[in-house]
Amino acid sequence: METSTSSENVRTAISMAQDDLAWIRASLEGLEIKGDHRHRIPGQLFDLSIEHHAGIITLISMATYASAFALVRCAFECFVRGAWIHYCASEQEIEAFVEKDTIAPKFGDLIKAIEERPEFSVKFLSTVKQSAWSAMNGYTHGGVHQVSRRLQGDYIEPAFDDDSLLEVVSFCRTMALIAFGQIGSLAGRSDLVDQATDRMKKA
Repeated sequence: METSTSSENVRTAISMAQDDLAWIRASLEGLEIKGDHRHRIPGQLFDLSIEHHAGIITLISMATYASAFALVRCAFECFVRGAWIHYCASEQEIEAFVEKDTIAPKFGDLIKAIEERPEFSVKFLSTVKQSAWSAMNGYTHGGVHQVSRRLQGDYIEPAFDDDSLLEVVSFCRTMALIAFGQIGSLAGRSDLVDQATDRMKKA
């Protein structure tokens, strides 16, 4: 896909993310997971997180930066909800989500519960929340983070620097691979989990 950005670094990052997405989509073909709510719903949420990542990359490649940044929280939140439902939620909490679209614990408490699991002991999710949650909210809800990036000199237009674009592409690429790794785990495919981990290690 041809990008509208002028930075070679951003174009390279987008190309790597698109390559990962192509691999994820090909690898998802034929995967089977259990159909109960504790497995299926997280699978759907992880898949949704991956789709938001695809949307972010597409929007950045079209220089539609504000909309891309607004989706970052969505991708992160879908992943956290999926992980919590699979690893932590009680059957009653899962049913409350299915029947009432309700998750009672606060978002920070979801992350705290997830990170008590050995699979998440590196505390990646809480680190992201602590460092970026306020910005994610601002980008999604039209806060100062968006407003401050909508002025070029005397003109109202997008003003996103390369560092910000690269940070978002890198973060969402990582989240998509982690989400895919969780789907691989749900499907009992440790080989795909390992391959996703190897891709995350590539700069």
